[in-house]
Amino acid sequence: MSSEKRGQPGEGVHMLSPDDAKRALEQGGVSLIDVGEPWQLRERGTIAGARNISHEEIATVAASDPALGDRAQPIILTCGGGGKASRAAQALREIGFADVAVIKGGCRGWQAAGHEMVAYPAAPSDKTADS
Repeated sequence: MSSEKRGQPGEGVHMLSPDDAKRALEQGGVSLIDVGEPWQLRERGTIAGARNISHEEIATVAASDPALGDRAQPIILTCGGGGKASRAAQALREIGFADVAVIKGGCRGWQAAGHEMVAYPAAPSDKTADS
């Protein structure tokens, strides 16, 4: 994938280094969404404060979720390696979100930069699987 334009992977979608994403999250006023599947988050963990909405559901959920009603709000997306987040970012742009960014390298890039991951809560059905 070419990185000649800052807007890659799609127009209006910004790629953020893990360090830049961490600074933005620390400043606040940005929504962080991990677009991996819940089972992936349980396996690898996620970034503290991330909300999980799978990449397949992002456009549908974002179109009707009151927490995502402001199309101008900054959103940072992540996934395991960045590919699903890039596709999800483009889907958000197509439904009118103006400020969408993707963490370069996703959660793997985040970890490689020395930033902490947190365990993702197990689904209620997983807690009773051992019973």
